[in-house]
Amino acid sequence: MKFSIGSMIGTVISLSLIIFGVIETIKVTEFTKNLGNQFFNIPSLVIVVGGVLMASYITFQSRYVNSALAGVRYFFSQAGANKKSLQKDFEAIVEWNDEIRKDRVNALDRLEEERGGYLEGYLFSLLSTNYSSDDIRQFGTNHIQEGFFRQMVVVDVLRAMGGAAPAFGMFGTLFGLIDMLGNLDDPSSMGPGLAAALMTTLYGIILSRFIFYPVAEKIKNSASINRFRETFMLEGIILINEKKTAFFIQDKLSTFLQRDFKKKGGKSKDKDD
Repeated sequence: MKFSIGSMIGTVISLSLIIFGVIETIKVTEFTKNLGNQFFNIPSLVIVVGGVLMASYITFQSRYVNSALAGVRYFFSQAGANKKSLQKDFEAIVEWNDEIRKDRVNALDRLEEERGGYLEGYLFSLLSTNYSSDDIRQFGTNHIQEGFFRQMVVVDVLRAMGGAAPAFGMFGTLFGLIDMLGNLDDPSSMGPGLAAALMTTLYGIILSRFIFYPVAEKIKNSASINRFRETFMLEGIILINEKKTAFFIQDKLSTFLQRDFKKKGGKSKDKDD
């Protein structure tokens, strides 16, 4: 079994955050005494974040945890593909077909270079090597599924974070309650102590239900849409390789764009009635 340096570093840092948060929850020092009000408690937040990170780095490879943390920036982003972009892809495939029909070798070299950072660049490189359409479909499908799998691992990490956040929130609350019950001789401190203890539970719920789970679902939906878009591009390039006519390519790809199959007007009647 290989030893993961990234996971170890992430676990150690996260554990340090938990210890710091617990110490500050039990006995507030000058460092955090004046950092916020009753709804902003640094030690409580540190316990939840540190616990979530520690559990994640122990469970998953560090690169997937880092990707999940980076994925939070997509909180307000849109999916990479939409109806308008698919229409542009549709038009591009028709243009590529015309170019490749006129000058296959030079057109493939140019398109492979232009689209090098996308699936299309990889598919054009396969066309240049004269693979059969079945081989191109297999290679392209494997490429699409591998990218989708990586995105799903990130989704799993975010879902695990969403599940761990409330648990570590309760963890911090229990520490706060233990400290509060150990100082019953000072009734004046019970109210603030209980409020600070419950803050970790609140932070855990907020991080779980307002950040980790929503971002996980957004990445999942985006990955599904992008997989559909890449399958669309794969089918179009295979049709180009099979030297289908422009009319056939347009009709075949149009079936991908006509997604509304709902019947309007209620039940259909039998013609024999």
